[in-house]
Amino acid sequence: MKNAILKSVVFTLIALISTSLFSSLRAQGKASAPKVYAVINKADWCPVCQANGGRVMNEVLPACTKLSVQFVANDLTNEQTISKSTADLKKFRVFNSVKETKKTGVILLVDAKTKKIVKEISVSLPSAEIVKQIKESQI
Repeated sequence: MKNAILKSVVFTLIALISTSLFSSLRAQGKASAPKVYAVINKADWCPVCQANGGRVMNEVLPACTKLSVQFVANDLTNEQTISKSTADLKKFRVFNSVKETKKTGVILLVDAKTKKIVKEISVSLPSAEIVKQIKESQI
């Protein structure tokens, strides 16, 4: 149980750091506006997130650094994390697109222009498949 909680905490921290880093680079003009937002729906209590979160953060995010994608964590663990995530989702103007999707262990790809969900990807898929699907959303 402690290992699962630790993995979940690491997953959340990496997602938040990645969101901050991508935002910072865009603010400095070093990265173009995203074509897609990758909203990572996760929760500390989610077994799929616990089993796959660390792998996704360590393998998928680094593989997507040159893509036009903005990762945003949507932590559905409790009221406090939901409130924080809601603020982030509103900042990127994708809250209305994903607010009805309460499923965890998924990445929701949201088109940056239309703000519509174009794909839902399970984090239980192999990292290479997740990256492939994110790349395909760039076309």
